[in-house]
Amino acid sequence: MKLNSLGEGGFTLLEVLVASVILISSIAAISLSYRGALISSQRADINIQIAGMMPIIVSQVSDRIKQLDKGEAQMSEQGENFGVKYRWDAELINFKAAPERFDPDEETFVQDQPRFRLWLVNLKVEKNGLIQNYQYNELSWLNEKR
Repeated sequence: MKLNSLGEGGFTLLEVLVASVILISSIAAISLSYRGALISSQRADINIQIAGMMPIIVSQVSDRIKQLDKGEAQMSEQGENFGVKYRWDAELINFKAAPERFDPDEETFVQDQPRFRLWLVNLKVEKNGLIQNYQYNELSWLNEKR
């Protein structure tokens, strides 16, 4: 800061420019930080919405596997609930009978026919461009004894 001949002080052009650059840089950094926080908040909101729908979706997938189970080794389907899109694929990984049981009338162990099916389910869930993949096992059984 310089004093002129009248004793009045003022900033030079260079000092004003440096102060402006510092101010603009600070504002830019703060706005980028705010934007990052806003994007993170939106993603967290979508994750919460997906997590809230997962019990319903998993229940629907389980019901559909039991309904569609006609003896095939693979099945798939897709759907949508409250704006959450999903697609699942199920692959048969095991097909077994219940453990042997003792029949007191015949006084012997009885082995039932295989009817329990273990599926590997791959579930893809999407909302507003955010995609999440899940993998879990599901159990189904054939109602009629084979």
